Amino acid sequence: MGGTETALVAASIAALASTVGAVVSWFGAFQERRTVIRHHAWERFTWALRQQPHDRAYDISIAVLRNLATVSLCPKSDRRLAYRALRRERAAADATRPPGPTAGQEADS
Repeated sequence: MGGTETALVAASIAALASTVGAVVSWFGAFQERRTVIRHHAWERFTWALRQQPHDRAYDISIAVLRNLATVSLCPKSDRRLAYRALRRERAAADATRPPGPTAGQEADS
């Protein structure tokens, strides 16, 4: 191989190595961003679950769970978890709510 061919091969290898390095770097940054988003979503999720129906922040916690169930950047398993927690919270709120009068009872009053 001549000097020109060696330089061309070396340049090709260097270009390939830099491309691979850029892809690996991009993937690492992408994973880091997903990790940060997932950690933040988990903190919001656990905060929302700590709120009780008698707490002032309870309505906000329901909205947080509703939003977490629809965040497209979160994995499907996390969205399903938020959805199930939302259903559980609704059921718990319905169970603690005192029964109201029926339509017929309101008319009699």
